[in-house]
Amino acid sequence: MYKNYLLISSFLLISLSTFSQNYSKEKIYSWYDQQTGIENSILFRGIEYVETDRIINEKHKFFKNEEFQNGSVNYDGQTFYNVPLKYNIYDDLLLVNLQQGQRNLFIQLIGDKVNQFQIYDHKFKYLKVDNDSDSKGFYEVINEEGEFKVFKRHLKNRMEIRDKTVAYSEFSTGKPDYIFQFNNEFFELVNRRDLFLEFPGLKNEIRSFYNSNRKRSRDNPDVFMNSLAIKMNDLISTATNEITE
Repeated sequence: MYKNYLLISSFLLISLSTFSQNYSKEKIYSWYDQQTGIENSILFRGIEYVETDRIINEKHKFFKNEEFQNGSVNYDGQTFYNVPLKYNIYDDLLLVNLQQGQRNLFIQLIGDKVNQFQIYDHKFKYLKVDNDSDSKGFYEVINEEGEFKVFKRHLKNRMEIRDKTVAYSEFSTGKPDYIFQFNNEFFELVNRRDLFLEFPGLKNEIRSFYNSNRKRSRDNPDVFMNSLAIKMNDLISTATNEITE
């Protein structure tokens, strides 16, 4: 049995090495999962998910859609592609749909073991904000290209509905929370004053950027926050170069 396992492992390693010359990393790992069987993967190291809310209409608690959609996830250091995923915003849970024999299982992955996941071309990370336990959880990546990074926490509000025949829950989209990361620390990003506190030497430039982008910040906050990150990284880089000179 042990020899057979070594033989199979060796074959897979050789095959992966050969395939890597012609195929992308996503195709290689998808092929590997098919060979080994995803039912044998660490994705089963979670909790079977049981829905506690009765939802009867489109006002659900999930990101974009209440149906599972293929995405990618890095779980406990291993990356899986084309996995059926669903993000429960209200409870801040990432769910994966797995087959075990004839059983169709909904597994709730352990949050802090999910390094990141991507669904609908939106990338999320599990952030551990050490100075605020309420801020730990999944955040969408808005911009992480430089020293100044911006993340978004999606929120849902729950309302319990009761009529003569049934009780159910409805969820509405809440105002999201934005945070920024700088020097490995996380800070709230509600308005310009949050930036003034951390970057007092850049007050005039920050104020000017906000004044010039009022409409964008109101109409499309995500685009505004992405532009803000680009601007802040430029300002920080310029200020650093001036100091070193």
